[in-house]
Amino acid sequence: MRNVLKQRTYKCKCSCLTKEYVWDNDLEKTKVKCNDCSKTLNHKNLVKSITNQAASIRTPTKNR
Repeated sequence: MRNVLKQRTYKCKCSCLTKEYVWDNDLEKTKVKCNDCSKTLNHKNLVKSITNQAASIRTPTKNR
């Protein structure tokens, strides 16, 4: 798997969301400061993004 730079969202106890770009390999080492209270956030404060998955519609196959 490649090392990818992604935007991560961190949530502080003050309910502030901080967005920061972090490499996959450096995720556990990276420390981010909260925008409001300046508290240090780490990988335990990451917000999991929930994506809605649509059910696929299967078309009828042709008789062969």
